[in-house]
Amino acid sequence: MKKMNLLVMSLVSAAALSFTSCSDSEDLANDKAGQENVDGFYMTLNVQTPKSDGTRTVLPKDSTIAASAAESDVTSGTIYLVDANDNIVFKKKITETEWAAGKPTQDKVGSTQLKIAVEDVVAGATYKVYFLANAEDAKPNAKDAKPWEDIFTAANKFAKPFDTNNNFAMFNQNDNSVHGNAYTVVFTDDNKKSTSAAKIQYEGKESAIKIERLTARIDEPTSNATKIVAYTKDDATPAEKKAMEDAVKKVNSVKMTGYAISNLADKSYIMQHWTGETLNIPSGITYYQTKDEFGTATKLENGDFFTKATAPNAHVDYVFENNSSTDATAMYFEYTVTLNDMKNADFPEDGTFYRYNNVIYKSFADIYKAYNGVKGLFGGKTAEEMKKEVKAAKAEPTAEGEATVESKLDEFRKAYQIEVFNCGKTYYKQAIKDKYLTYENAIQRNSIYRLTVNNIFNVGAQVPNGTPDKEGLFYLDVTVSVNPWVLNTQDVNLK
Repeated sequence: MKKMNLLVMSLVSAAALSFTSCSDSEDLANDKAGQENVDGFYMTLNVQTPKSDGTRTVLPKDSTIAASAAESDVTSGTIYLVDANDNIVFKKKITETEWAAGKPTQDKVGSTQLKIAVEDVVAGATYKVYFLANAEDAKPNAKDAKPWEDIFTAANKFAKPFDTNNNFAMFNQNDNSVHGNAYTVVFTDDNKKSTSAAKIQYEGKESAIKIERLTARIDEPTSNATKIVAYTKDDATPAEKKAMEDAVKKVNSVKMTGYAISNLADKSYIMQHWTGETLNIPSGITYYQTKDEFGTATKLENGDFFTKATAPNAHVDYVFENNSSTDATAMYFEYTVTLNDMKNADFPEDGTFYRYNNVIYKSFADIYKAYNGVKGLFGGKTAEEMKKEVKAAKAEPTAEGEATVESKLDEFRKAYQIEVFNCGKTYYKQAIKDKYLTYENAIQRNSIYRLTVNNIFNVGAQVPNGTPDKEGLFYLDVTVSVNPWVLNTQDVNLK
């Protein structure tokens, strides 16, 4: 019996020594001497979703606009803990059921708190904390997928599926007011109890993780312009001034009938990237609805890009942010022009009119009258012959393979160097600007852009990419508002 007891004691002692030796060597090998490898820590995940008043503290309170519940709701997410070497040491998917358990009440809008059991962390070490909401990793099969470095690619022009109602993709806010990589957590022995869970900090103070939508929102524009008004600035050329004066005299009214958005980026960093105050966008972006896809200077293409105008802000589109100077996200405006006098016009039934040498005409008879002394006008053809050609061009094809109306009008415009405003339609273009950035032609996430046309100083182009123009614009007085949702509005004066 005594021999047996001695044997047992010897084995226990050997095992204890072996465990101690192994543990110490592991700590030393990992350069973690003095720290404790433990499991079973608890932390409080506190996430502030984009509230109705926005999250960007740099913006004034009156610049915000209420978001809908569908735009603000978070249903699930993934938390990441990252060590000093930028390695993910802990990753946990928060299910819909788990998230719903901590979902904010009415008096705590935007703040969701959950207790989470954390494994594989080191006591005393500092970990960065990231939260990806309503989306999966860009590289779901990669063990070291890092959303703060990765890129999302949209399935179509309007940022699908990252703009889905009640499921908008969101990530740590990262801008001049909030640094997305500054959220940290430190675990101590006290945090082994759920009642004393570790708290997330931001720059040394307890804080919720502020997240924001990856997408920007562009609302249906507002038009306060109903007439062509006189241009009072001095930057117009004599020819432009003559054209504008002619338009003021001959145009009875203008009405916005549609709009379209061009240069929609298909890629976005999951977390905003900056170089100083310059917003960075991924390389290799493919743009949907580029300027060239809208046609040439004389031809309208892809008319289905245009959305019918209904009411201000009634329709919304979600897009990825952009800062390209050559491929700026822009809006095309479609207006219908009504002339004061359509008596004896070539097409009084639909309002088609012409512009020749910067002057508006309702008929070829009027053009020939104005150029009475000019021989060989339009190749020597009569006013009636010219009218018949336009009528033929405007006729819809009756058989497969026949030229379209736009193709026939394109040929007519090029052949005779005349602008034809089919059905009284005219077009303007305005690059969208974020007034909170230090440079033009940029839009950023979690922002709403609302363009308001204040004044129009001239009839625009005959087609979206038509000429004449001035830097792509027809003297358009536009206001853009920029607020968190973020909301951006832009006033436009069209010339």
